Amino acid sequence: MRLHGNSRISLNIGIPWPTLAHLVSMGAAYNSQERSPAPRCLLGTQEEALKEIDAFIKAGPEGKRVCWLNGPTGSGKSTIAQTVAETYAERNQLAASFVFARTITGRNTLKHLFPTIAVQIAMSTPCQRQRLDEILNDDLYIAEREWGSVDLVASFFQDRSASAPFSPSLILIDGLNECQGHHDQCQIIAQVFDLVRVQHPRLRFLIVSSPESHIQDAFEEYDVAAVTKVISLYDDYGNHRASRDISMYLRSECSRIHHSRRHRYVMQFVSSPWPSDRIIKRLVRESGISFSHASEMIKFIDQQYSSPVVRLDQLLSTSVSSISFPGLNPFAELDQQYLQILSCYSSSQLSMLKHILGFVVMSSVLKFPFTSIELFLGLPPGHLKQTLGGLRSLVSFHAISDQPLLIHAPFGDFLLDEARAKDYYIDLEDRIHTTFRCAFSLACRLLCRLLKPHNCSSEPLNGQFLVSSSNIIKD
Repeated sequence: MRLHGNSRISLNIGIPWPTLAHLVSMGAAYNSQERSPAPRCLLGTQEEALKEIDAFIKAGPEGKRVCWLNGPTGSGKSTIAQTVAETYAERNQLAASFVFARTITGRNTLKHLFPTIAVQIAMSTPCQRQRLDEILNDDLYIAEREWGSVDLVASFFQDRSASAPFSPSLILIDGLNECQGHHDQCQIIAQVFDLVRVQHPRLRFLIVSSPESHIQDAFEEYDVAAVTKVISLYDDYGNHRASRDISMYLRSECSRIHHSRRHRYVMQFVSSPWPSDRIIKRLVRESGISFSHASEMIKFIDQQYSSPVVRLDQLLSTSVSSISFPGLNPFAELDQQYLQILSCYSSSQLSMLKHILGFVVMSSVLKFPFTSIELFLGLPPGHLKQTLGGLRSLVSFHAISDQPLLIHAPFGDFLLDEARAKDYYIDLEDRIHTTFRCAFSLACRLLCRLLKPHNCSSEPLNGQFLVSSSNIIKD
């Protein structure tokens, strides 16, 4: 496994530092065999984000020390991170990388992060390897202490000589939100801040994650914000940049499929370009700003021993689900991401969450502001945004209209498909009935307030009347 530059280390070789071996995850590096094939940016895509990151890394000693790249689920964050890692590894400026993975042991907890980074740095040159030997000779169990592994990494960057030319050393941490526990995620941010605050000015951290509320709060702490550059892929929401990049990706991949040998028996009878511009535009529209959704569609079309033409037709059917095509859900991996994100809510929150998500799904048409939804559901002010905090990678809080909007168009399709959403399924017809009942009930309550007090307690306008009226509307 190539760590960076020309340094190589076999996955099977034993770590020469026994006290660190159980804390090191060799599969967490950006180019680990565990991540093959790793995602990469197609040439010409994600150019703005890549330029901003490049400028951040190249900024002199007075520049920001930390860059937080955030964006919605599936917006291409990890693809950008992989491209940056490969670029700076070729320049011998990538000190280390760690890619979190929620379901993989050794890549989903805080305790493996900094020991793995330390070993990667140590294996880069004989000089750094000797330095780690010296550190462990002085303190054999340094990495076992709470902040010891951070001290371990700091030891490689204690030379603060200002005479040497500026050459940045980048440490990449991808998928911070995949680390187990909100507390540990925030702890990592605090530890990174501690490192860059006191260490060599050439040290740079690129941290990539979805913008969960607790992570955003941690980066907005005054001291951390002062050293952090924020690059948000949310800027692509509402403009044509993401759609353009996804269109380029789909056209490139469909061209590859059309000319691949694995599909030659079918595709030799299909004219090029394939598919048509009209179909590409439809696939782009259905993807929204989700590269993950586009990637899942390509995987579905490119199935070995199947006709890409037939698979594309299935994909374009009005309802592509496990009900329409048993065992052929093209979005199975994406659905697992949605279910994992939704699992942060307890079963006691499920009913209210579905009520809220029902309004969110309909907001794209009916334009419900937060205040109206809270009135309809009888929620106190601020409760709605608080509840949706765990879905910031899927739902946007539109600043101007002050209404929740789905960042992921595919997430709305997921919620409305019972076979895919399971317990989170939203019956749209029932949601519409509920909306009208809530609106009618609210109107009646407001009418009561306008009438004289003795009329509000009279028989026609008591609560029983509202219940009866709601039932009439439902029927």
